[in-house]
Amino acid sequence: MDFAYTNDQIEEILNWTLSGLTMYYRDSELPADVIAKYQVGHIFRSQTFVDVSGFAGQLTKSCRFIFASSKAAPLYKVNPDIEKWQQHTINADSYFKVLDIYQKEGKTQLFLLHIPAKATDFFKSTVLRLGDDNLEEQFIGKARASLDQKMQMPPAPALEEAEWVHRTEFPIGLDVKNEFFPMQPTTPLLPQAAPLANAIRKMTNDTALNKAAIVEPPAVKDTGRFWKKMF
Repeated sequence: MDFAYTNDQIEEILNWTLSGLTMYYRDSELPADVIAKYQVGHIFRSQTFVDVSGFAGQLTKSCRFIFASSKAAPLYKVNPDIEKWQQHTINADSYFKVLDIYQKEGKTQLFLLHIPAKATDFFKSTVLRLGDDNLEEQFIGKARASLDQKMQMPPAPALEEAEWVHRTEFPIGLDVKNEFFPMQPTTPLLPQAAPLANAIRKMTNDTALNKAAIVEPPAVKDTGRFWKKMF
């Protein structure tokens, strides 16, 4: 346990992370070199919103992201068009810790724990425990059992639809060059994204503990003198 945190802070972090914790699913066809970027223990930020489903069937893609989250907003409850996917959405600028990488029958399952923005240092040095019980080991066991069970099921037809596949085709936390986003956001959300972000925060009773600080990018050095010498 990291004793840089007070007991009250630890309690707040654990309540945010564990209260209402639920499993969600997202399947993507990703190449092996992209899947290999995820390593157990790694903590990263997703700059984008993350669409996930409340159910899954047999894994037909190369990779399944399985999320343990207490803050996935059930948007399908307010939009009948996405009810067939039981779509939940995790907010932009969310943080995840890779708890497990499980391979089965040529497929890979990446197990991500959704953690609050202001507790990344806590989770770098802490394993979740309840008394003598290692909660992370228990979560991993349930996630693996989930894939074992679902590989015996048929695929979920709704999650094979082209629109859902398109929504979920990109890897979590990676930019267009398949590199991880910086740990801290460098710009505010675009104005058109703010209403959805605010709605998700309200629907999930999110708190200031999950508000990432924006860090200004390094200033670009003035190269004017170089050009003056050239001309």
